[in-house]
Amino acid sequence: MAVKNPGQIKKLAQNIARVWGGRSSPYVIPTRLSYRPPVTNVPTLSTGLRPLDKTLGIGGLPCGKITELLGPATQPASDGVLCIAAKIGAKIQRQQQLVTIIDMMRNFDPWQAERCGLMAPHLFLTRPDTAFAALATMESAAHSQGLVLVNMGAVPELLRHAGPDLLKTLLWRLRGIVRQSDSVFLFITIPQDNNPFSLANYPSGFPLAELAEVRLWVQNESWTYKDGLATAYKANLTVIKNRLAVAGLGADIRIKLA
Repeated sequence: MAVKNPGQIKKLAQNIARVWGGRSSPYVIPTRLSYRPPVTNVPTLSTGLRPLDKTLGIGGLPCGKITELLGPATQPASDGVLCIAAKIGAKIQRQQQLVTIIDMMRNFDPWQAERCGLMAPHLFLTRPDTAFAALATMESAAHSQGLVLVNMGAVPELLRHAGPDLLKTLLWRLRGIVRQSDSVFLFITIPQDNNPFSLANYPSGFPLAELAEVRLWVQNESWTYKDGLATAYKANLTVIKNRLAVAGLGADIRIKLA
């Protein structure tokens, strides 16, 4: 169900508080919507999902910024979340812009992505073995405007061997790459215990949730099948953080698969 009014948002915030057991969290959905004029000087790229573009308040995903797409707590990332990412990539390809996929979880399916509209022969797909190799690819892709998609999965698991100094270096390089680019950076992550506000979602020293300008939480996934083959996907995306417009709104999206 979409989160579309203050009463629903307040209820969701109360549910989150119960999960936390009274502990405070720096990431809280507002209990009421307040007017915030959208930032008009930030370029965006349309997602190709009209309800989502409208809900974001700025017409799409911001360029030169990080957007985090949080899927259900499944490992690896659910097919639905990757379907959303592929649909966004397809829209950006139609604008004659580059799509780069950095698949650190190694579960991005090009065939399924093509069914969502992405042209697999015209994207750059890489599966780096290390975080530094991923950053090198990201830095190269960031020189041209387009989409840089990073499929990270569970971040603490991915960076479990990284010490404080390495995390500091990774964070410093990531900030520099994003700051100097006109691309959209979309990070797919998996929250712990299906709680996008948990501090356990990221290792200490790598606060991805703080870096992200926009955070989208995927909920209520469902699929339509015909003869055992998925033909459509539906989900609700809630904007749980938005530094550029109003947070707390939800968008119901539907994607047809060819």
